Formats: sequence, structure tokens, C-alpha cells
Amino acid sequence: MKTIKLSPNWTLQGSKIALAILIALSVTLLGASLIMLLLPALLFLILIHSLKVRYLYCYKAGLCYSRGFGKRYINAEDIVTVEFNQMAFITVFKVTLVNGKSKQFLNWQIDAQQQAEITKLYQRVTDGENVTLQCEA
Repeated sequence: MKTIKLSPNWTLQGSKIALAILIALSVTLLGASLIMLLLPALLFLILIHSLKVRYLYCYKAGLCYSRGFGKRYINAEDIVTVEFNQMAFITVFKVTLVNGKSKQFLNWQIDAQQQAEITKLYQRVTDGENVTLQCEA
């Protein structure tokens, strides 16, 4: 079974660290305020990524991911479409489900080859009224 393991977007993580440092400096200059609550949250997210508690795996049966607390699954038959939107150094991976809901994954580094492989994994073939997943076994 082929698994596509996505790695964290370290450019985004570095930007979060820079933002946290900027906030810490501005709080020091302006005095303590509610902004100080943002600093531990950003550092906590970076720590979770570093410890590999957050992950996203794409494989034939579906998606397996964790946002830091517990494992979650999305079955392949529940996936209608996958989209990739590039904004600066962030690639937004969006999964639309059969029930109309969608899940977005922002913190992952996805290159063009991985995008093509993921799209191929969850590509649907319409056959009259039946919609089935294309299987390349």
C-alpha cells in the first residue's frame, strides 16, 4: 500500500517563530497585554510539530491525520474532491466530503509531484449515475 507522508511546512513554522519573537518584543516595549496569550499558543503549535504529534498521511483507503490530539480518519469513499491552493509559501490542501463538509490542511509542505499523486489517489470516475473511485491495483 502506497502511503504519502506529508512533512510540516517549516517555512510557515519559522514565520510563526518570528511572529512569536516579534510579539514578545512588542509586549516588552508596550507592557503586558492580551497579546501575551498568543505567544504560548504559537510556541505550543511549533512544539507539537517538532515532536511529530501532528501528521497527515494519504493512502489508498483514505486520509489519516492528527492535529495534536488523537487520530482521525477520512475514508476514500467519503472524499469527493481534493484541491490545492497556493498562497505565497503556504499550500492549502482542501478535501471535500460526500456530506458537503470540507477539511483544510494548512501546515503541510506539498510539492507538485505529491499533489499529482494525491489527486490520482482520490480521483473519481463518473460512470453514468454511479460514481466510483478509480483503483489502480
